[in-house]
Amino acid sequence: MWIEVCNLDAFPERTVRTIEVEGLSIAVFRLADGRLCAIEDRCPHRGARLSRGLVYGDDKVACLDHGWSVRLTDGGVEDPEQGCVKTFAVVIDNGVVRVLVS
Repeated sequence: MWIEVCNLDAFPERTVRTIEVEGLSIAVFRLADGRLCAIEDRCPHRGARLSRGLVYGDDKVACLDHGWSVRLTDGGVEDPEQGCVKTFAVVIDNGVVRVLVS
């Protein structure tokens, strides 16, 4: 099911929005180049919220808990750590940002 996040006009570049769906927390990032990426808002290391992390490079977020780096495009963790987080499809539909939660 597609879940509405917000209007694109209210979602500036270099910001993040979070939504809760059936006990699942999702972080939607709008990157500096305007791309939208949605991932589970949970670091695979100890469960800290990635939405509070530092976005760097073109598409990575560093967890503030212990510095693990997660790629926003595919949810993979950067070496030497191991793990991943779930990613979600994002679309802009008539100016509204939506995330596919299945």
